[in-house]
Amino acid sequence: MKTETVQLMAGAAVLSAFTYTPILARDYLGADELFVTLLVGAYATASFISSYIFGRAGDIYGRRIVLRLGLLVASVTFALVLVATSPIILFVVRVTNGFAIGMYPGALAAYAYDSKMKMGRFASFGALGWAAGTLIAGFAASFDIYFAFAISSLFFMFAFFTALSLPKVDRVRVAVPLFPVETLKRNAPLYAAVFIRHSSAFAIWTLWPLFLADLGGDLVMIGIVQAANSLSQVVFMVSITDRIECRRLVSMGLIASAVTFLWFMFATEIIEILPSQILLGFSWACLYVGALKYVTEMNIERSTASGLLSSVMSIAGVFGPIYASILYAIWPGYHAIILFAVGMSLLAFVVFQLATRRPTANDGAC
Repeated sequence: MKTETVQLMAGAAVLSAFTYTPILARDYLGADELFVTLLVGAYATASFISSYIFGRAGDIYGRRIVLRLGLLVASVTFALVLVATSPIILFVVRVTNGFAIGMYPGALAAYAYDSKMKMGRFASFGALGWAAGTLIAGFAASFDIYFAFAISSLFFMFAFFTALSLPKVDRVRVAVPLFPVETLKRNAPLYAAVFIRHSSAFAIWTLWPLFLADLGGDLVMIGIVQAANSLSQVVFMVSITDRIECRRLVSMGLIASAVTFLWFMFATEIIEILPSQILLGFSWACLYVGALKYVTEMNIERSTASGLLSSVMSIAGVFGPIYASILYAIWPGYHAIILFAVGMSLLAFVVFQLATRRPTANDGAC
């Protein structure tokens, strides 16, 4: 259970901080929505760079050393949010957080695959961590919002100490070029679809805590909403994702994403968001596990391919805030951002279907 524990604790740590950072910036430090989009974009940029570097490092130097280093750096840098008493300090700290977040996911996913773990089970513990993290952090934040970030650092620290005792597993050593062109080409349909969908989704997530707050949600209720999404992911990841071929999972996730985002348009109070979180959990369970299966089963350089997947999701997190700031300036409010995400999810589905309809040498891999 050590790999599952690391995944669970790391997931709890990430969402604990992510959920409450925009609220800390706007409602406690006086930043505006534009600054929040810059804050989220800078975090994602740092994660993009780090994911590329350390995903490749996991194939060259070993999964465990990269994983441990990333978790150690994360536990230290996330604790620094406790001294972020101005928007500028928070910006600098969140950039270091983003870099730390990109260090370990590729190595962790590759280690899980090398350990013969099914990707649905592996991903479900991350989602379970998201649920636990948001609930615990939401409760802690009701006393003092900085407590949410202290909880996040403690989760990372626990993950690090667990990772110290991970056993060595057999793996194929791979010489990966500095710029892995073949890996990018082989996985281009997936990376393109994930980027298109996730960048538009991140436009929503950039202001998501503020959206929930404006619907009447307090800090605890926001945590409950986030946990409902995460717990739904756990159920679907465990029950169905390992039984379905990876391309079909990705397609299901893209279509379900479009339907989910459209649902958000009609919510007028926080309670109406809760049912949509079940469908959101289904959509992300399908898309994320499908993507993990795709990169781990169709590539020998699994840490690199997984790291590139993390990089794609991170760079999507850079574009998302840009989309959000432009759309918010043109049409203040959330509806334009939501409609944009619906259209982009459908576009991602079309792109993926067209790019994967021709048989390839890897068709039987997943």
